Amino acid sequence: MNEQATQERVVKNKGGKKSASLQPAPRRPGVPEQGTLLVQPESHQAELEHQNSTLQEALHRSAERAHSLELTVKELEAFSYAVSHDLRAPLRHINGYLSILAEEYQGHLPEEARLLLERSQQATREMSRLIDDLLELAKVNRIKIANRPVNLTLLAREALGRLREAHPEREVELVVAEGLYVLGDKALLSQLMWNLLENAWKYTATKANAKIEVGRIIIGNQLVMFVKDNGVGFDSLYKDNLFVAFQRLHGREFEGNGIGLATVKRIVERHQGRVWAESEKGQGAIFFFTLP
Repeated sequence: MNEQATQERVVKNKGGKKSASLQPAPRRPGVPEQGTLLVQPESHQAELEHQNSTLQEALHRSAERAHSLELTVKELEAFSYAVSHDLRAPLRHINGYLSILAEEYQGHLPEEARLLLERSQQATREMSRLIDDLLELAKVNRIKIANRPVNLTLLAREALGRLREAHPEREVELVVAEGLYVLGDKALLSQLMWNLLENAWKYTATKANAKIEVGRIIIGNQLVMFVKDNGVGFDSLYKDNLFVAFQRLHGREFEGNGIGLATVKRIVERHQGRVWAESEKGQGAIFFFTLP
């Protein structure tokens, strides 16, 4: 029997015999009556049910917004892919016509016309590269990732080999660490290394003693890969703009459209990793990335 509700009392009657009786126990200070204890759990249960209902509604709205955002992103990617793909054919025609003019009528054109023709050809080349880069950017989110061990050392050397072939006149010291193995999608990681190394190659073009290095370090308990160069660098105040599409931190003296590093960020994020950069203007740059 509840100690708070009753207590046993032993008394002697006239015959000297003991008898027991149950009487209500005195109420202790600060202890609610028994009836109150029955009300409180019901009140708490109602409050919990209300909070749970509110939380479920919030989660439902959040899920709807996330789904809507996902559909919007997919539609934009599909639009970008379609537009970029459809622009290729007319651009090829324009390039063809300009090439005919340059080859067959170059000697008949005045100096100013030849200059305009060269500028037109340069513009179409830039447009063609922009289309290719947009297609690569759109493709990153469309590819189904196939995780397997990937040799980044090999991918880096292949990319640097292509850059050397394209620019045999340049003298660049290349350092690539051995045994750079990660887990990821080989096709995407190949694009990642190409974009980072092409970026380093481009911004070391004005250096007589250019150097590009690919390696790894340990930060905390995490393995971090890096691509380092001693090129022109960038102002660290604007480093957050580096990985935003169409954002460029340098002038027209360097080719580019701001898509390459945006693609790098997308690839790393698809692998649940992180990418960032450090630099000082005129002191080169180093790009770090993690791949879980």
